[in-house]
Amino acid sequence: MNYKYRQLYDFVNIAKVLCSFVAVFYVLYWFICLVNIPFLEYIQTIFSPPVNIVKMFIRVEIPYNGTLIDMIPLLVSLIFTSFHFVFQYFSNVIEEKEEKHKLNVIAEKKLEEKLMNENLKKIFEDKTMEYTNFAILLSLDFKASIDPNISGIKDDLKELTKKSYIQIVNAMRQKYANCKAITPGKLFIVYNNFALFDDFFSDLLKEVKKISEVNIQNNIKTDFMVAIDAVKESDRMSGVLDLLEKVATFNYINKAVATLSFNIRYKLNTNESKYILESMGISRFFEKNSDNIQTSVDFELFSLKTSKRK
Repeated sequence: MNYKYRQLYDFVNIAKVLCSFVAVFYVLYWFICLVNIPFLEYIQTIFSPPVNIVKMFIRVEIPYNGTLIDMIPLLVSLIFTSFHFVFQYFSNVIEEKEEKHKLNVIAEKKLEEKLMNENLKKIFEDKTMEYTNFAILLSLDFKASIDPNISGIKDDLKELTKKSYIQIVNAMRQKYANCKAITPGKLFIVYNNFALFDDFFSDLLKEVKKISEVNIQNNIKTDFMVAIDAVKESDRMSGVLDLLEKVATFNYINKAVATLSFNIRYKLNTNESKYILESMGISRFFEKNSDNIQTSVDFELFSLKTSKRK
C-alpha cells in the first residue's frame, strides 16, 4: 500500500477497533451501574465524562421496580458503535482508493512497457531493414539413371553441373542485371533488392526445373539444395558464403532452407509474400577454433515453401 494511504488506513482501523472495545465496555459499565457493584466509584471517573456530555443534551431513564435506570451508558455505547461503522466506511473508501491507485500504477506501467516495446520493435525493424540484399547458395547434384559406373560418366556430370550453373546465371542476369554470382563448385548468387525476392527465387526455380526436364530426357536425375540468407550491404560475402556452405552440409535435398536473419527480414516485406517460412528446429554444426578445440554452434533454420494462398 502507498505510504500516505498506509498511515491513514492504519489510523482509521485502530480507531475502528477502539470504538468497538469502548462500545462493549460501556455496556458492561451500564450493567455494573445497574447492579451497583461496590467498585463502581473507581471506574466512574473513567466512564463518566462521555456520559455527562451526552446528559447535557438528553436524558434517558426507564422506571423499574420503583427506581429509574439510566440508559445513557447504553446510548454512549451506541454512539461508539456508530463511530465504528463510520470508520469502517472510511476504511473501505481508503481500500478502494488504494485499489484504484494500484490499477492506475499497473496501467501506467503497461503503457510504458507498450511504448517501450513499440519503440524497441521500431528500432529492431529499422535495423532489420538494413538487410537490403539476399544471398542464395544453390547446389545441383546430377546422377545417371541407367548406369552410374559407365566410364567417364562422373567427369561428364561434373562438366554438366558447371554448364548448368553458367546457364542459370546467364538466364538470371537477363532479367536481374545487378545480380552477382560465383560458382565455387556451387552457385553462389547475391541480389541487391530484397523486395524482389519472390520473383527472383521463382525465376531461379524455373531455371532449375528446365535443366531437370532436359536431364530426365537424357536419363539423368537432378537433385538440388538451396540455402538462403539475408545480407547487409556492408557484409563480407566470404562470411556469408561460409555460413551458407555450413547450412548446405546438412544436405536437405530438394528443399530451400533459410537462416533466422532471412526469416526475420522476409516477414517485413510490404508486399504479399508468395512464400512462407516454417521452422525446422535448431541445427548444430561443429568447427575448430584457433586453438584447435572443437566447438559447436546452434542456430535455427527455416524451410521456404510456397504459400497455400498462391
